[in-house]
Amino acid sequence: MKKEKKAPRPSRKLQHLHYAAHGASRNAVIVHLSNGTRLTGVVLASDNYMVLLGQSAEDPTPTLIYKRAITVVTPAHAPETTSVLLEAETSPDFVRLYTPRTRKRR
Repeated sequence: MKKEKKAPRPSRKLQHLHYAAHGASRNAVIVHLSNGTRLTGVVLASDNYMVLLGQSAEDPTPTLIYKRAITVVTPAHAPETTSVLLEAETSPDFVRLYTPRTRKRR
């Protein structure tokens, strides 16, 4: 019986490069978690499952975050996009999509 080889996951490699770039630059990032919490700090280290986030590069007590709880990692110096979205809603070119309500199942 032949063993099937699984295709390599390019997203894991891309994710690893992303965290490695943040860790090497030592710039502050904002980590958005799936429960709505936002954490700000510097990526100290990362592996396949976890990220160490500290307040500075020499933080003696960094925060351990599981990657499955992370939704988005953005640089802290990036502009907020919420103001752009609010301006789009008030612009005359913005048209809300109509989504009909579905009947509830009994």
